[in-house]
Amino acid sequence: MSKNPDVIIIGGGIVGASCALALAKRKCQVLLLDAGITDGAATPAAAGMLGALAEASPDDAVLALHVRARDIYTTLVPELEEETGLDLELWTGGILEAVFSDAEATRLKSAVARLRQSGLPADWLSLDEMLECAPGLNPKILGGVLAPDDGMLNQVKLHEALLIAAGNRGVEVRQDCIATGVISRSGIIVGVDTKQGELSAGNVVIAAGAWSGALTGLPRPLSVEPVKGQMSVVQVKTNRPRSIVYGAHGYVLTNGNEAMVGATVEHAGFNTDITDNGTEYVRKAAAEVFPDLGNAEILRSWTGLRPGTPDGRPIIGRDPDVTNLWYATGHGRNGILMAGLTGHLIGRNFGTDEIDEEMVLDPVDPGRFWKNRRGRLVF
Repeated sequence: MSKNPDVIIIGGGIVGASCALALAKRKCQVLLLDAGITDGAATPAAAGMLGALAEASPDDAVLALHVRARDIYTTLVPELEEETGLDLELWTGGILEAVFSDAEATRLKSAVARLRQSGLPADWLSLDEMLECAPGLNPKILGGVLAPDDGMLNQVKLHEALLIAAGNRGVEVRQDCIATGVISRSGIIVGVDTKQGELSAGNVVIAAGAWSGALTGLPRPLSVEPVKGQMSVVQVKTNRPRSIVYGAHGYVLTNGNEAMVGATVEHAGFNTDITDNGTEYVRKAAAEVFPDLGNAEILRSWTGLRPGTPDGRPIIGRDPDVTNLWYATGHGRNGILMAGLTGHLIGRNFGTDEIDEEMVLDPVDPGRFWKNRRGRLVF
């Protein structure tokens, strides 16, 4: 690679890797800066869920993007598996949301009706029907919603596959390279400042997750901050089929004799400590959905730092004032779900291919925090 790559991507997690592959497919010279093993990194800490409907309401401004993001994996995963030989463990068995009150049942039945009217598959299930999908559920559950096309994959293997495919197309990954900020002259980004020295580039993509807001030299403060989530895996005494169930205070992923339970939502800066309060919260969230997990042995626990934004939506696209500065960050708890689509959206701005589809991107437009815009923004 030349000393002046077309694009430097700050952040080697799953979003940065997806952007790198998308840009490389469009013949860009890409340098991906990976800070290395970092406490709280979101990609390895995630549950790998593709909860397009489970993570949004019918009125959510990003629902359509969530659905498109989930559906991208039906083609992206087979392509990556064929190229890399990795099994990305894509599972589309559906995600359940359990209901514990009459008021919540009324609200979610209405949501199901609106989703179905919009052409999105969703079903209201009785408790007995839910038990067929997830044995051992709390008998106090009144019923719930099934999003049948939602699911999960192995995000660690997906990350690995994205990096391999990007490398096959000439992307250089610089390991243990910690970016501290961007360098600009006369309103244009000219490079990246790292702890190892300055790097020149024609364009820069900010994909540093929870650390994006700490970068210096940006045109204005970037509204991204870490949101801590503690998770645990607990022992299940009776083997159970794979299922994903949301309760009122968390989610439980069962598979065989283990269950993954998460997650707390804490505004604690970059603190990644596992706390007694956090572990207890996760345990109660598990017991709410599956009562027998209340006293289950905790096999392992960990913490992830989600990149949060003020409105809970990601920041994707070009800076409103700096033409060669791009953002792919702030995905919160939907980084795995949105990774493939984010790479697609960033990449297609650098290619000569025609716009393959129209997506309304105002909800994720970087300029929404800094200026008023009218009409529909499509890029």
